[in-house]
Amino acid sequence: MRLLLHDTLVTAPFTHPLAAGWIEPGVPLEVRAELRGGDLSAEHVALLPAAEVAAAQATHRVAPDAAVVAGVAGAVAMRTPARPDEIERGPVRLWRTSGTAELLARATLRPFYGIEPTGWVSGEDDPAAASAQVVVVEGAEALRPPEVGFGEDLCRAWFILTGVPAVGHVLLVPDGADRDVLGPALATLDALRVAAHERRRELRQAVATAHDLPFERLVPVLADQRLVLEEGDRRALLMLLQRGLRGSTYPPLEEVRFLDPDPDAPAG
Repeated sequence: MRLLLHDTLVTAPFTHPLAAGWIEPGVPLEVRAELRGGDLSAEHVALLPAAEVAAAQATHRVAPDAAVVAGVAGAVAMRTPARPDEIERGPVRLWRTSGTAELLARATLRPFYGIEPTGWVSGEDDPAAASAQVVVVEGAEALRPPEVGFGEDLCRAWFILTGVPAVGHVLLVPDGADRDVLGPALATLDALRVAAHERRRELRQAVATAHDLPFERLVPVLADQRLVLEEGDRRALLMLLQRGLRGSTYPPLEEVRFLDPDPDAPAG
């Protein structure tokens, strides 16, 4: 098995202990800035944006052993030049975002903000990008105060709208692989998570410095997020996928298939 990790701000508890040399991985491991469901083969275990469940649903299942579940604050934001309630409709620009950021935007803009998207722009050279009043950003950029206009946390909007957290990343494992086969990859993820928790202040300071972020803006995001998928998060994941996938280029999805939980794992 080969372990793939999506490299972004909220996955730092998994990627930073590796980069800092705190943990020696027990399996071949690769960190990628871009990671899609279509990149996966039958040999890949991957922590990647939750939207990619739809792209990999034929070959992979979700394992609850590792995830990134946002707290009230998250790292996906909407930027607007005017107050959101003053914008009725227009194109939406997705600026260097993952599929999960797109799903959050699709699931919140109309029902929460009353903004009717007339198109979705992701290309840097698309002429519609210049006229977009709504821009969605992710990661470190989402935690920076907007230079002009207004900023809205879409993870917070989703939580207020639905009462469930935004599941940003999930762990996909090959269909048919059992826990014995997956053991080294799951143990590596657990070791990374434990090291991140034990050295959490050092990790947060390193991430804040690397991205030139105020410590006080980063801490609420990393401190409140969960790094495993709890039972209630399964419903939250399916809800985000069903609401956010509508109109996107991802294939439709009716259910999420899960790997059976570890029977020896402690409750909670």
